[in-house]
Amino acid sequence: MEVDRFFYCVQSNTIETTVNSILREWRDLWPGGLDERQYSTLNLLAHCREGSLGFNMARCGQCGHREWYASSCGDRHCPNCLGPRQAQWAAQVCERLPDCPHFHMVFTLPEQLNDLFATNYRKVADALSDAAATTLKQFQRNNWKVDGAFFSVLHTWGSALNWHPHLHVLVSAGGVDVTTRRWKKVRKDYSFPVKLVSKVFRAILLSRIEALDSDSEMEWPEGWRSVEQRRQRRVELCARNFNVFSKATLGNTRAVVRYLARYTSRIAMSNSRLVSVDPKKREVTFRWKDYRDGERIKERTLPGKRFIWLFTRHLVPKGYRRIRYFGFIAGGRKRLTERVEGAPGVIGERAIPPEKPACRCCQSRDWHYVCFFVRLSVESAEMPAGTGKERFSLVGQRAGP
Repeated sequence: MEVDRFFYCVQSNTIETTVNSILREWRDLWPGGLDERQYSTLNLLAHCREGSLGFNMARCGQCGHREWYASSCGDRHCPNCLGPRQAQWAAQVCERLPDCPHFHMVFTLPEQLNDLFATNYRKVADALSDAAATTLKQFQRNNWKVDGAFFSVLHTWGSALNWHPHLHVLVSAGGVDVTTRRWKKVRKDYSFPVKLVSKVFRAILLSRIEALDSDSEMEWPEGWRSVEQRRQRRVELCARNFNVFSKATLGNTRAVVRYLARYTSRIAMSNSRLVSVDPKKREVTFRWKDYRDGERIKERTLPGKRFIWLFTRHLVPKGYRRIRYFGFIAGGRKRLTERVEGAPGVIGERAIPPEKPACRCCQSRDWHYVCFFVRLSVESAEMPAGTGKERFSLVGQRAGP
């Protein structure tokens, strides 16, 4: 097994500009009322690559030089751990997708449903996913005359860390002809009339929400608690626009998959977007993209307590699948050409393997695992000379087998 990337960093009294270090150093600012799952997740993120989860060791295949680096948490919310899994997921998806144009579609909920979604994450997210899938299947059959394929990724945040549930969907521009059962191409530059898609999506989603009236486990927020209130809310939503976005990817399907991959192994905030952390004022500044102002990059400063609360509310419930596959790309291990007559090959991922760091002794890049998940004290770890009693955090990218 090989190590993808690692490096040394000395811990000091200053707070590093990472989500993980903010959670670690400002534990007193964690929001109250967390359940066991949420607390456990924040605790894992706080200890990621900090040393308390243990250390791994890599050995140079040329000179035998050994390096220690702290274990990562491996949690799907962690901004430190997305690299290898992001590339792996993108490659796996591209091995499923047919080599044809695709459409990137986004299904958005109106803000009137935000509270309902927040208090019933699983149920409303399932309703959103099912409504979008049912809508697309109807339009594929009625407009294209095909049984198509697509996959969806659920997001609950906006660029400014606000609560903004929406569904990204990548739709293949082609499918299995409903009559001949052979592969059929469709227009590569235009999917469906989005205004009509929006109306159908709205009707289906509201019917799914109406069906939740009979669910005794639903937690209805303020304004939804009586049958009359829920009926009035649905009537009001019938007059609202349920925004649907659609854009042809043309030759950039891989780029869209990589964009979605960036959010499959973390949530809400990446370390690269953080600008600064003020340990005295206990404030966090980060970059965000304002889509209403020509996609201008702006900065937002929040109190640490507010920042952590906004981050925590996007934690995904245990076991919930944010990524779902539909149509002929769902399940099965057979290649697309073996299942659908006349189908094109798969897109495939043109992945560039990450460059491994050079050995400090011989400059070789031939690294191998010797052991992993070993807990070490400063005295027992083979640290670089001159460290004395300083506490080191040997930080690195967790590698797969």
